[in-house]
Amino acid sequence: MKETACIVACDALKMELNMVMQNRSCKLQVHWIEAGKHAWPDKLRISIQETLDQLPEGSRVLLLMGFCGNALVDVQAGTHTLILPRVPDCIPLFIGSREERDSYGTATYFFTEGYMKNSSIEKEASRMEQRYSEERRISILKKMYGHYQSFAVIDTGTFDVPIVLKKVEKFAKQVDIPVKVIPGNLRYIDALLSDNWPNDNFLTIPPGGSISFNDSLNIGKTQ
Repeated sequence: MKETACIVACDALKMELNMVMQNRSCKLQVHWIEAGKHAWPDKLRISIQETLDQLPEGSRVLLLMGFCGNALVDVQAGTHTLILPRVPDCIPLFIGSREERDSYGTATYFFTEGYMKNSSIEKEASRMEQRYSEERRISILKKMYGHYQSFAVIDTGTFDVPIVLKKVEKFAKQVDIPVKVIPGNLRYIDALLSDNWPNDNFLTIPPGGSISFNDSLNIGKTQ
């Protein structure tokens, strides 16, 4: 890769990216974007843009994140070339493909250790425990998460699954949602670091370009 290449990544993927980089002996500099900002797409977009604007001119930037609530829409490449996965959110980056993610449907809530650290679930449950009676708290949580039919812990090979599983199960019991462990696959991350960017899986934004809303609509389709 060129000396000006670098990575801008969501820190929910920190453990997975670090492992792939170690396996590839990749020494690229990584600029982390705080995953907690996903709750506010506009703030996330500003954070991404500010990070890109501070990079050396003409950098080739491997952008490791999904569109995540259209937070990437209107991000400007500036003098850089941006390469990013064509994925709606980070989940395909943990399990290997959009098709695999779609196979679980929209009623599955996914966890990894990185997701758990940045998830509001534990904080929300703790806050409610201090504020409401057990009956009232569980009623509220069931309304909040009632549209989910299952919780899935993705085993990416980077964390102690039983520890995360125990935390998820503790919450899942309160809302009567079953929990399962599913296999992870980091092929997207590996491909991003390998200069292997097939057009159906990766989007390239040239200098002067920007990520458009149409790009988000064409996830899974070649341009």
